Amino acid sequence: MKDTLARSRLLVYAGAAALGGVLGKGGGASSLCSLALAAILSLAVICARRRGWREAWALVCLLFFCAGLYMGYSSYSAWRGRGGTAGEVVLVGTVEVGCRGERGDIIDLFRVEEVASGGVARAGDRYLMHHGGGDGVSPRWGDRLLVKGNLYIFDGEGGGVGGSLRADEITPLSHTGNPLLRLALTYREAFRASMEEVEDETAAGLLQGMVLGDYRLLGARDLKAFRLTGLIHLCAASGMNLAILAGFVVWLGRKARLSSRAILLLQAPILITYALAVGLSVPIIRATVVALTAVTAHLLGRDFDLLPAMGAAALLLLWDDPGAAAGVSFQLCFAAALGMVVLYRPLLELMRAKRSKVLALLAASLSAQLAVAPILLYHFGEVSLLAPLSNLLVLPLVPPVMALAMLSSLLGMAGLPLAGTIMQAAACISRAILAVARALSSPGWAVLRAFPFSPLWMAVYYPALGAALLGKGGPRRAGRVIMALLMAAATLMAVAPHLRQLGEATEARITFIDVGQGDAALLQAPAGTTVLVDGGISERTLMADLKSRGVHAIDAVVVSHTDADHIGGLEGALEDCEVGMLVHPDTRSSGQAGRLLALAEEMGVDVRTMRAGDRLDLGETRLVACWPPQELAEGASVNEYSLVLRVSGPGYSLLLSGDIGGEGQELMLEGEEEMDCDILKVPHHGGFSPQNEELFSRVDPEIAVVSVGADNPYGHPARATITALQRSGCAVYRTDERGDIVIRVVRGGYRVECER
Repeated sequence: MKDTLARSRLLVYAGAAALGGVLGKGGGASSLCSLALAAILSLAVICARRRGWREAWALVCLLFFCAGLYMGYSSYSAWRGRGGTAGEVVLVGTVEVGCRGERGDIIDLFRVEEVASGGVARAGDRYLMHHGGGDGVSPRWGDRLLVKGNLYIFDGEGGGVGGSLRADEITPLSHTGNPLLRLALTYREAFRASMEEVEDETAAGLLQGMVLGDYRLLGARDLKAFRLTGLIHLCAASGMNLAILAGFVVWLGRKARLSSRAILLLQAPILITYALAVGLSVPIIRATVVALTAVTAHLLGRDFDLLPAMGAAALLLLWDDPGAAAGVSFQLCFAAALGMVVLYRPLLELMRAKRSKVLALLAASLSAQLAVAPILLYHFGEVSLLAPLSNLLVLPLVPPVMALAMLSSLLGMAGLPLAGTIMQAAACISRAILAVARALSSPGWAVLRAFPFSPLWMAVYYPALGAALLGKGGPRRAGRVIMALLMAAATLMAVAPHLRQLGEATEARITFIDVGQGDAALLQAPAGTTVLVDGGISERTLMADLKSRGVHAIDAVVVSHTDADHIGGLEGALEDCEVGMLVHPDTRSSGQAGRLLALAEEMGVDVRTMRAGDRLDLGETRLVACWPPQELAEGASVNEYSLVLRVSGPGYSLLLSGDIGGEGQELMLEGEEEMDCDILKVPHHGGFSPQNEELFSRVDPEIAVVSVGADNPYGHPARATITALQRSGCAVYRTDERGDIVIRVVRGGYRVECER
């Protein structure tokens, strides 16, 4: 234990710098600087008097912390005051190495060198550059460009990126002169060309994800399967890729009877070229720095230690982005690597698996999973319980897949035969990996879910884990007892939702989720039927709320209409939850709505349309459409022809009115549909309509809910609307004032519970 701590000093210093960088980029650094300076002066006095190594180590940590704090705060200051600004710009800059965007998107990372016009931008900024490629220009990594377009600065910088640049016109000025980057781009193009030999698009998508770290060809359904089985790391380039490539180079070198020194000298440019080809992600940079440090150590005849090498990699990443440690990728890749370095041997001894290759592979997988589990729970609210098993089955297949795929692309670059045949062999093995992921992702108990997950649990978990595996005597026994209790609690958390479903029926609940300026309503019946109507504009906001309520299966997702503030978050629901069907009024199916429908089809979700007179029964919950009519006028407004639903369930009735306005309300009120309800979701975020009073009189609600964002630019809700609701005698609740609004159906009426 002491030896491990001594070897990891540089990594501890990097951790101190990382903490400082995160706090500095969060703002409010002046008070922290004062505290840190006071601590440094105090420790300096102690060191001067005692000259003890412990105090010196602590002093160096504080120095690194202050350096990170200063760099983070400086980086934060560069963006302060610019958040939310936008404008037209003309910029000169370089396309940086990296893979961005989703399927069908073309997004590059653009670093500004010179601002020709537009006061929003500054030299040194990095933006996500969106371009359609319609002008025939397809920038490559390393190209120097003149870009004319529209720039929007984010409210806060993340991952070193501070804005979104929509490029209208791109003029190439020069191509990269870096020979390794040129070779990397040639290899990347050759690999994609060899993918054309693979007829199975899913297998091709997995191969591209495993070798190039670009998973955009892999379908959402398979990505979900990989996530649920703990195999998602295969869909991104990581240290495992570098290790396999390094081993492949050693094997080829020995076959060619090269000396060890020659093999090591050959490895360095090959590893750098591959790192450039896959995009210099955080895991790749970490692994490349570690690999190059190992090569240098062996060439110099020095012993190699992984822990200091990882510290050097962390410091390099923090130099580029002081707040990098706040990123999920940074946390996961370093935690997994540390887990395998520190925990692997103790786990081997605990499992008595030194002579069993199967158990050794299981120990390697377990060491990584134990290290990353709390981080996964904190960020995503779930961790796969079958990850050790799935990795045990799949990891032996990864080296041959990658070796065959890389060999095929190299043969293709050289114009030699057999490239297509070898790639087909790689595709066959990748299908086996897909089969394992799909099979193991089906059990509902395969995932432990806990959201929100408090960081305080990490403060208990990691010391207990270290004591249990690395400690001796009393600390080891205490650590194992705590770990046993934590594992028991985790098992109960995994089983509890399923036991709850078998228990007695609970009360019906209607939750109006605070999604800002938008709509999202969650309907839950006593027997377990769950309906989600609209999803706000943000996937993150919606999914955080659903996870916190333990919602992982939805019988029906209903779209009232296709405005972004109603459907923007629904892609996350389709990808993360088990969804039975998607219901929509079919008023527009282009743009974001088109992507949503395509995603539903890809995920195997049944898609249905509803219009006036249609009825849908989901267990105890009945949905009846009051609007729009069966026949729509050409060019009909999506707002005026929103899907208006009268929902009835055990003990309640509810009218969900979308964004229907005056014209739609007038036409709808001419009909004879039943609309009287106890609960009303007020139309169009409480906006004014001359027909509002007539609608409120027709519905005659006891409770009215306005789903609206604070300080929105539309003036919602209108004062006249609130006055009309109050005159009708109903209680009015607003999400901008009360947060999430939960209406529970109790004996004799309703109980309203508000977040604020």
